[in-house]
Amino acid sequence: MANMDWSSLVEIDDSWYANQLVEHFKEINEKITVVVNTVKVSGTTMLPDSLVSVLHDMLPEYVFGKKKIEELGIKKAALTANRFFGERHTNSEGKFGELLLFALVESVLKCKMVAHKIRSLTNMSDQVKGGDGLFLGNYTLPDMTVESAFLLGESKIVSSLAIGLHEAFSSLDRFHNQLRSPEFRSTELLVAKENVLLSNDVDLDELYKRLNVETEEYKDQIHVHPVLIMFNTKSIGRMEQKALSRSDLEAKISNYITKAKGNIATGIAKQIKKYQDVSKVYLHFFIVPFNDVNKFRNAMYYAIHGVNYPEKEADE
Repeated sequence: MANMDWSSLVEIDDSWYANQLVEHFKEINEKITVVVNTVKVSGTTMLPDSLVSVLHDMLPEYVFGKKKIEELGIKKAALTANRFFGERHTNSEGKFGELLLFALVESVLKCKMVAHKIRSLTNMSDQVKGGDGLFLGNYTLPDMTVESAFLLGESKIVSSLAIGLHEAFSSLDRFHNQLRSPEFRSTELLVAKENVLLSNDVDLDELYKRLNVETEEYKDQIHVHPVLIMFNTKSIGRMEQKALSRSDLEAKISNYITKAKGNIATGIAKQIKKYQDVSKVYLHFFIVPFNDVNKFRNAMYYAIHGVNYPEKEADE
């Protein structure tokens, strides 16, 4: 089949990954890859500000394709992209996680997002249930061979790892269980075709063939689910209180991550046992423990809207 170099279409500067995140480990077990990252600390605290600033700069690339950005101009594209994030409560705003997942998949996996679940750019809040971004590219297998891949993302920003894993697998199961999967696969591909992020560099013939279940190009692809789980952990807060310097806090976090590896593996294995159909495809986890996910959400809201989220006053 035709095989574009999808990595060449990635617009964002991948240096942000090493500048903003620490990669503690990457483990591969057959079709499951687990990468654990933490946000780089500032002194004796873990702050979201720098990561949020970088992600905000990526909004035009996330919301629009290259062709649309060229039509609008980068300034107008950036201003218009902000409208994609409505004034919803930060606790229920899922697109913050989708934005971080987009950055990780394009930068780390070098696969290009070709569609997201916006129905219309004239109605930014009109979304459909589905995956958090559809990507095409080439995926490196554990034996280092490379296969054409169709990637459907899932992102969760939650209060605990256990909740994040449960919610992620439950969402992924919609695409694989016997009863609901035909409907969800059909809907996902339909939405993708309606919302393709166009670029003059894209081979449209290959693109649409890879989104058409009837073609050999579609059947030749492996299916990969990149999964982001950012979650609260009180342990980091306790480390911040005890740390005497940046290097001390970094060491404490590294030690915590090493001890947590077993719990992460056990948590994934528990969900695999429950959702066995999901294990038939590739899963690529980005696990991000954080001190307070609401700080990340609120910082994203401020970066986009220029004001803090207006919390309701307590009833008198």
